[in-house]
Amino acid sequence: MPRGKVALCAQRDCLANPALLGLPDERLDGQDWLVAFDDAERARRDIARDADVVEVWVASCDDIEPINLAATIKAERPDAVVCMLTEQGSGSLRSRTSTSGVDALLTRQAFVARYHARKTRAAEQRRALGHLASPAVRDGEAAARAHRSPTDAEADGRTGAPRADAAAPAAKAVLLPVVGGSGGVGKSTVAVMAALSCRKRGLRTALLDFDLQFGDAADLLGIEDAQRLDELVAAPERLAALPCAPGRLAVIAPPAHIDAAEAVVAGAAPVLDWLSEHFDVVVANTGAAWAEQHAVLLERAAKVLFLVDQRPGSLRACRHALDLCGRCGIATSPFQFVLNRCSKGSTFTSIDLSCALGGARVSELRDGGAMVEELLAAGLAQELFESGNPLIATVESLVDLVLPPPMAACSPAPAESSRKQPLFKLKSRRQRRAACL
Repeated sequence: MPRGKVALCAQRDCLANPALLGLPDERLDGQDWLVAFDDAERARRDIARDADVVEVWVASCDDIEPINLAATIKAERPDAVVCMLTEQGSGSLRSRTSTSGVDALLTRQAFVARYHARKTRAAEQRRALGHLASPAVRDGEAAARAHRSPTDAEADGRTGAPRADAAAPAAKAVLLPVVGGSGGVGKSTVAVMAALSCRKRGLRTALLDFDLQFGDAADLLGIEDAQRLDELVAAPERLAALPCAPGRLAVIAPPAHIDAAEAVVAGAAPVLDWLSEHFDVVVANTGAAWAEQHAVLLERAAKVLFLVDQRPGSLRACRHALDLCGRCGIATSPFQFVLNRCSKGSTFTSIDLSCALGGARVSELRDGGAMVEELLAAGLAQELFESGNPLIATVESLVDLVLPPPMAACSPAPAESSRKQPLFKLKSRRQRRAACL
């Protein structure tokens, strides 16, 4: 069964006739990725203890106000994305959902689009799992299906009824995209430093460069032979070669050719699922142009670092991106806004940005000065991380803020390539590397 189930809470009439939800010709009880509930108490109980439910849609309920049910589920499962369906998003309802912590209000059009996106993703996961399974495993599963009784098959199809032989859900990685409304806000730098900070904590860390056209995270780290995302999409068996041990960093580079980006987005879901099951943290760099790849990441993300820098245009671009998320039904509650390049004489402070964004919580990153660009241009990101630069301390505090408490409290572990060297040696290496760029 595909990983990452969705729970739908709706009245019994809607579940029996999905056309009332805008889903004609759909059988809700026939989807292995969807669990449907028409009873509020049962929905609360089952969702609270089923860690494999990663998203909840509250459409209606026979015995409780939908907003109250959505707020209760969010309080009991803060790690899940909880969305509420509405015909018209009044200001009062938006205020109540925001206060209660509910992640998003979905119009019928947004809900239908989200449903079909989830259904497509589940089909992709099934194909990927079938591709990755060995012939012996596939033959064994086929034989098991051939000998199952009708009673077993019916039980597997019951809404919300778990299979007796179902394995416990695998641990899910924290997916941490780094985004910005415009280019040049420091996404690549922050993504690389955040990944190094997670590795320092002994977490199994992957750095996914999802800037599919101009990503350079591997270059910043001085890695010339990183696995490329298009190669992993085309040959998923190559995922097994990624280093998954604590204290090591797996780096996945973007496609070598820009024209491969569209195909990579279409086939990225199985790769993301594999990374989620084999790593503790997946830090994802993104590009400046908001497109389908942003939606692929944001719909799965546990937290999102949204960077804004000191330019007024960066704030305007941030607002445009947030408006796009609202119209697409993408939850923005996981967003942690970050003001980059802060110094004593900065144009903006975190208070200014918070006021401009309606009171949103904003963190600050210190301006690291010319040293940041110099070391990164030479592919010496590890040296920058170890240098004591003012930027690094604030990045580490930011990582502490967004990681779940058990991960944030992890003690530092020796990194695979950790090396302390005098700055004069770094300078000579930097000059030699920069001369080759």
